[in-house]
Amino acid sequence: MSIELLPWHDAPLRGLLSQREKLPHAMLVYGRHGIGKVKFARAMAQSLLCESINTGVACGACAACGWFSHGNHPDFRELKPEVLSAEDADTEAPGGAEDKEDKEKKKSKQITVDQIRELANFMTLSTHRDGFRILLLHPAETLNVNAANSLLKTLEEPPPRTLILLVTDQIGRLLATIKSRCQRVLLSAPDTATAVAWLQAQGIADAELALGQAGGTPLAALAFADAQYQSQRKAFVQVLAAVDADHLAAAQAFEKSELVNLMTWLQTWVGDVALSRLTGEVLFHRDQAAAISRIAKRIDLPALFRYESQLRQTRRTIHHPLNPRLLLEQLLISYSQVITPL
Repeated sequence: MSIELLPWHDAPLRGLLSQREKLPHAMLVYGRHGIGKVKFARAMAQSLLCESINTGVACGACAACGWFSHGNHPDFRELKPEVLSAEDADTEAPGGAEDKEDKEKKKSKQITVDQIRELANFMTLSTHRDGFRILLLHPAETLNVNAANSLLKTLEEPPPRTLILLVTDQIGRLLATIKSRCQRVLLSAPDTATAVAWLQAQGIADAELALGQAGGTPLAALAFADAQYQSQRKAFVQVLAAVDADHLAAAQAFEKSELVNLMTWLQTWVGDVALSRLTGEVLFHRDQAAAISRIAKRIDLPALFRYESQLRQTRRTIHHPLNPRLLLEQLLISYSQVITPL
C-alpha cells in the first residue's frame, strides 16, 4: 500500500527526512484543525521505518511499509484516547446498541497514565528491525496531568533511535514542560488553489464553497461538502438572509436540527456580515454573498459586534440541557433587531 501523503505536506516532510540522522528525540507537530497533522505524522513515521534504500518518503512496497499499513509494525505505536480508538473499530459491541452506548460513555476522552505505563516494554526493549522506534501520540492536549508527568520521564531520558511525535491543534493547552522538551513543527494550511485542486480530486463539486466554510482547511471541508449538510445550511441561512422572515416560525422549523450546526451557521453568517461591511469580502457563505452585502450595508456595526459576543457566550452553554426552540427564538429575534433598519 502506498503512503498517504497530502500534497501540501510533501515539502515539509522531505525537509525533515533529509535530516533523519539528526532528528530530535521528540517533535511537536501543531497547526490548525483540518489540515491533516496526524496524517503528516503517520507519513513521517512510515518513512523513517521504511527499509528501502531510498532516503526520501516511504516506498510503500517493502515489508516494513506493509506492516505499517496494516497497523502491526513492531517498532511503531499510536496512542490516543480510548474514545477515539473506539471510533476506529467497526465491530458491534456485544449486547446490542444500548449496551454499546453504555460502554462508550465509560471510555476515557483523555490519554491516561495507565496508557503511558503500558508502553514501558516498547520504550525500553531493543527494536525488532534495528532502526527507529516511533511513538505517535494525539491529540496531545488530551494528556491528563498524571499521563503528562509520566511521559516527561521518557522525554527527559529517551532510549537511542527513539522518536516521539506529539500532535495537537491546541498547543496552548500543553504543559510548558512538555513543550520545552520537543522540537516544534508548525504545519500550515495549503494555499487556496492547492486545497481546491485536492478537494476536486476527492470528488467535491463545489470545492471553493466547502473550503470557505471550513476556513481554508481542506480535510474539514470534506464534512462541509456533505449534500445533506449543505441542504440544511442553505435552508437556515435563507432565513437569515430574509429581512422580513418569521423568526418564531423558523425556530419551530429548526428546533430538531443539530444545535451545534445552527450555532456555527449563525456565527459564521454574522462574521461574514461584519467582514463584508469592513472589506467587501465574504469568507464562509460565499453562495449568499449578495444577500450578505445587502444586510451589511444597513446594520449598525457596534450592535452586530454586541450580538456576536452574545453568540460566543451562548456557544459555551449549548451542550447543557436546554430548550432548543426557546434558545433559537431568542437568538433569531435578537438577530432581527440587529438587521432591522433604524
